[in-house]
Amino acid sequence: MLLIATDEAGYGPKLGPLIITGTAWEVQGHPNRESLDKLFRPLRERNLCGENSVVVDDSKAVFKPSSGLAGLHAVMSACMHWCERSEDSLLAALPWMAPEDFDSLNNTPWLAMKGQDQPWLSSEETKDCLRNWQSTGLRLVGFGSRMITAKAFNEFCAVGANKADLLSQATLHLVKTLAEQYRADADRIDVYCDRHGGRRYYAGVLQHVFSEQIAQVRAETAKESSYQLAGSGPEMSVRFTVKGDRFSPVALASMQAKYLRERCMQAFNRYFANRYTGELTPTAGYPADADRFLTAIADVIEREKISRDHLVRAR
Repeated sequence: MLLIATDEAGYGPKLGPLIITGTAWEVQGHPNRESLDKLFRPLRERNLCGENSVVVDDSKAVFKPSSGLAGLHAVMSACMHWCERSEDSLLAALPWMAPEDFDSLNNTPWLAMKGQDQPWLSSEETKDCLRNWQSTGLRLVGFGSRMITAKAFNEFCAVGANKADLLSQATLHLVKTLAEQYRADADRIDVYCDRHGGRRYYAGVLQHVFSEQIAQVRAETAKESSYQLAGSGPEMSVRFTVKGDRFSPVALASMQAKYLRERCMQAFNRYFANRYTGELTPTAGYPADADRFLTAIADVIEREKISRDHLVRAR
């Protein structure tokens, strides 16, 4: 069975990219959710990864800005080794990790990370952690991301869509890409997503993205919306669950998305601080603080001839 899990970071802010990440897993047999929770238990336990004690959980629970990115960086390093990827840093990995958005990121000066890269931890540093994670036979076969800039965000919304539509469509297109890339001989694909804000109904967007299949509603309750996709290819189920990031594969996607978002915001704040006269307090991009930051950098925006549509999300 192929299991795909997704989550996002940066849905609420006005500044910086929206990040969506999906993790893809090879799982033996067809275990139910309770059995899957047992299989993924080693990821929820604390493990030493290099000098970092790490645990896979919702990124909001494990990441604090004051503690820095070392823990998330260690988890990303372990994931790269688990997938047997050879890229030695984030910049080297981005063309593989986020191919659809790589050019867009490169063409956005305030998201450029050149000169600020950091090598992944070595395989020696992650081996003990990986040994524990792999102890129940699970295999992380790959992962991928969408890194949607403000410019791309605004272009999507300009035709009458909203950011909830963008989140759901981009997430499901990523799921489709990962399924095509990693399904191999899988006879079934199970997809787990954190619920997208307050959205409860997904049949329409599922049918739009998976147009060659028929989307059937299994349940649309206050806690979970679940669907079956029937047609060509392996049987596929898709779930959008309230607090879905408590499920370890979704939690790992959450941590990866948060890491990418924070790396982008480091570059964002560095870009404007280097062009600002005086000391500029960095921003995480959320609406109230984004307005403060935009007022502070108004002269930089004018001097650098930065289009507001390329910098600030319209919605």
